[in-house]
Amino acid sequence: METQASMLEKLLAKAAEDTAFRTKLLAEPHTALQEGLGIQVPADFNVVILEDDARTAHLVLPASPELTDAQLESAAGGGICGDGALGWLED
Repeated sequence: METQASMLEKLLAKAAEDTAFRTKLLAEPHTALQEGLGIQVPADFNVVILEDDARTAHLVLPASPELTDAQLESAAGGGICGDGALGWLED
């Protein structure tokens, strides 16, 4: 099984060398990930792809350590909340 880090590395490499993939990734991330890398992202999982430029840098904060009501219910019922930004990859 591939790790999140190796999948991210593949994603960045493909986006760097394939302009059409990069454009599609920015416009339609779910489709681009499926078609370009074979990564199926659940429809209800929001994916936002941002592109830095000379005057803009994006910093991503990790999810809040506080659990939502839905996550608390899932944990209480024996479900899995997923603790990573790409937790859906580990299913």
